[in-house]
Amino acid sequence: MPRSFSIRPIALTLALAAVPAAHANDDGLYATAFAGLANQSDQTLAFSGVGAQQSRDVGLDSGLATGGAIGWAFGNGWRVEGEFVYQSVGADAPGFTLPGPQGAGDNFASTHFAVNVLYDVDLFGSERAKTYIGLGYARLTEVDIDIGTSSYSDDGDGWQLLFGARYDLGERWFMDAGVRWLDAGTVTLDAETGSGRIESDYAPWAVTVGLGWRF
Repeated sequence: MPRSFSIRPIALTLALAAVPAAHANDDGLYATAFAGLANQSDQTLAFSGVGAQQSRDVGLDSGLATGGAIGWAFGNGWRVEGEFVYQSVGADAPGFTLPGPQGAGDNFASTHFAVNVLYDVDLFGSERAKTYIGLGYARLTEVDIDIGTSSYSDDGDGWQLLFGARYDLGERWFMDAGVRWLDAGTVTLDAETGSGRIESDYAPWAVTVGLGWRF
């Protein structure tokens, strides 16, 4: 799977890490579950391998992002966590003449595991509310696009950037709200049945809300 990544998310995260850390007493194990709205900019899909090559602009609609994470807070502003995320956006792909009948319900989706390093930042001056920034490496277990009855998929790698805030509901429960960007570069997806492949950029972003628990 050919990929190209941008270094801007890494540089931005390192720059923001210079902001003073939140003076949190929280440390130890925690878990979160979250859901939200997934988005992705319209893409140009390039199809090849069966008949004449095609290139079509495809409209991508909002969809669902959901996932969960288990992490460890070190008590000095730094946290590390592992997460699993599923996200999917609707795809409107008129003009593609792919094998099989075309129909509604087309989508562009992925699942991934990620390891994130996060830094709590004191922007609000509140003991209960903390903002954070983070950078993660994502292993995409599947990137999949369905158009009509045709399905194309592969796996790959990506980087993600996270911004958000947490609000303590009590000693253990907290709420989490954030924005996340995933950049997997250019992906080449092979037909799951038959032959042919689709090449596209894959860079979704999502707005999420969640609930967490400190053990």
